Order: sequence, then C-alpha cells, then structure tokens
Amino acid sequence: MSMSFNGYFNGRRIILDERKLSNEYVPVKLPHRRTQIEETLSILQDVYRGQKKILRTVIYSGPSGTGKTAVARSIGKEIKEKSDQGKMPPILVSYINAHEYRTKFQVLRKLGNDSGLDIPRRGFSSEELTQYVLNFIDRRGHNLIIILDEADIIAKLGDGNDLLYVFSRLNEILPEIRMGVGLIVIFRQLEESLEYLDKAVVSSLSARVVRFDPYTSSQLEDILWSRIQADKAIKEEAVSEEIISMIADTVGYVPETKTGLGDARISLKILYYAALKAEEEGKDVILPEHVRYVMNKGVLPSYIDEEMIEKLSLHEKLILLAVTELLLAEKEKAYVNMGTVVLQYEDVCNRFGEKPLKYTRVWETVQMLKKLGFIDARIGRSTYRGKTTLISIPNASENSEVGINRIPLSVLEKILRDSISRELNARQRGEKPPQE
Repeated sequence: MSMSFNGYFNGRRIILDERKLSNEYVPVKLPHRRTQIEETLSILQDVYRGQKKILRTVIYSGPSGTGKTAVARSIGKEIKEKSDQGKMPPILVSYINAHEYRTKFQVLRKLGNDSGLDIPRRGFSSEELTQYVLNFIDRRGHNLIIILDEADIIAKLGDGNDLLYVFSRLNEILPEIRMGVGLIVIFRQLEESLEYLDKAVVSSLSARVVRFDPYTSSQLEDILWSRIQADKAIKEEAVSEEIISMIADTVGYVPETKTGLGDARISLKILYYAALKAEEEGKDVILPEHVRYVMNKGVLPSYIDEEMIEKLSLHEKLILLAVTELLLAEKEKAYVNMGTVVLQYEDVCNRFGEKPLKYTRVWETVQMLKKLGFIDARIGRSTYRGKTTLISIPNASENSEVGINRIPLSVLEKILRDSISRELNARQRGEKPPQE
C-alpha cells in the first residue's frame, strides 16, 4: 500500500512491489472492463480529437472496488501520453479526488496546478479562480479532460452544487472559452448522491451513465493473476492457483443470489496481507492458513482505505488519533465524550508540538470526519443538564478490533502517528500537503 506496513513486518520474500497492490496504482491491464473503456472513449472522442466549444460528460456508477477509478485513470494516462507524443491534439488531463480536494477552491486550485499555474492559497475568489484557470488553459490551445473521483463526497458538502454546475455548464458560464471539455464524474452511490444536489445541477449532469457491476469470482481470479504476472507485484512462484481461488471465492459476487462483495480492492488487500503474514513467518509461499488468518482475524478491509488517512489534514489526523487513543484506553466503551476528545486532542497536539484548534474548529473537524466516514458522532445525555456529542470509530466492537480495514486500533494508532510524523517532517523540509 502507499502507506506501507513495512514497519510492522520484516523481510521481502514474496512481495516485489507493494505500490502495485495499492488503490493509487494504475495497472497494466484492466480485465473485464473493455466495455466500459470503449463506451467512455466513444463519448469523449470529439474532445480528445481536438474539437472545440463542446462539452462531453460521462458518469461512472458502481460500488467500491469495481474498477471505476482504474478505468478513468487508465484512459486519462493513455490520452495524455499520446498527446505528449504528438499523436493527439494538445490536451490537459486532470485527476481530482474529492476526498482530498473537498471545496470548489481546492478543486480549481488542483486543476490550475495541473495546468502549470502556481496558485496561492489565498487572493482569489472561487469565481475569479474559475475564470483565471480555464482562460489560461484555453489560451494555450489545449482541450481539457477532468476526472472527478469520489464525487459522492463533494455532492454532500456545501460547494458540491456550485462546482458541479460550473463543470457541467462551462460553455454557458464562460462563453468566451473555445476549448473542448470532457468530464468524467465518478460516484459510488449515484442515486443517493443526486438527492443532495439541486434540480438544475442534476439536469445539467444528465449524461450517459456507465455502470460498473461487482466482479464475479472468476473475474477476480483474472484480476489477481494479472496483478501478479503482468504488473509483477508479487513473486508468481509464491502464489498457487488454490490461494487465488480461495480469495476470489470469498469475495466474488454471485449474480444468481446477489451475494458477495465483488470488490477487487478487497481481494487485492487479502492477497497483500496474506503475503505480509507469510513473510512475517519467514515463508517463501503464501499458504491457505495465511489467507484464513487475514479473514478470521478481522483484517478484511472496510470501505475506508489506509490511503485515505494520508489525504486527511494534519488536525483531522490529530483528532482521529485522540479518538483512537481514548477508545484504546476505555475498551468497554463504544463512544467517548466530546469534551474528553478535546482534552485528549490538546494533549496529542502538545506531544507533536502543534498548536491545537479552538473548540469550534475541533467540532467542525469532527463533523467532517463523520461525513467522511472515519468516525460516528451522535448526541447523547451528559452527566449534567443538556446534551453532549459522543464519538466512536465506525462499527466499534467490544474487543476494539475495528478501524481502518478492520485493523486493530493499536495498529491504527501506529499508522496515524507515523502519518502525522511524516507530515510534520515534510513541513520542516518546506514541503506542503496537497490539500492546503
């Protein structure tokens, strides 16, 4: 994974390149997604062939782990490479993950940075930035393809309506713009997300919807073998047909009964964690007992990926660490009091030499972590008159075997501390986190 577990396990007997097992990696091949690729290319062809003053929109819809991001990024990568080689007209491809860039300003700033602009964090209104960035791209003679991933998040936040309206009606809002624009908007839960948007935005987003169905067991087998053989993520001799079938059968979707997750990310992570367990034991091959260990010990991934932690802001991580430490200290509790979280957060800040946020900002950050699915927050009765906010990691169980990818909270705590330390060290070196 991009947040590696090398610190927890020793040896590199089986895994060749853990980066190629991460959610961020664009694989060499995309088995069983040719239909979606061809449909997308058909919709966007006028844009990447250089036609001007057009807008083409395609919406991806499907559960987590069904190849939406991989297909979009693969298409974007190929178009960019051919454009750079002169085989296509000039085109800018911008991938924007709404989990990382959550406001209209942040999204436009990312688009500007991708186009070569150095945009300050302050000094522009979002309307000014819209015109500045898009006019700059247009003056260069480029067409534009925007890939907006995790659009469910931005649809539920304050800027979602405005941003999606601007993107879907660029030619009307900025009639002086000549460039052709292609827009790929990726949703996990399309119908639910559309309920958060105004009717005008839903109408302007009306476009071809490309569906991504869950993968069957046989399809997952092909994906796992492709990641091993084509991408060279794991030593082929370390994995047997039995292991691949075991993982695929556990995760695969069964259309007849409509059961099973059909999530390629989960199957890849089971393979990854099983390989780590085998390496920890000094083995050269993955055995069925390693796969069983991963599944029976609650290390199956949830909808939250560890890469998502890296995309949180510094204080979101600090607050999440405070909640994690409290849940570890009070194992009999599923929820901890907001006031206690604030005190623990201030203690965590002191340990890392960081100035804590004021209470109002802490409360707002807790609400954001709730929206992002990292914590649960509910209103409960305090010991005094009035109400207080109670906080928990989602699906907290009695033995605290919960958190990111169902990793025990003790491991989650270590991941958060490492991530915070990396960010603070990067800041000392003058590097800035992407979401700022």
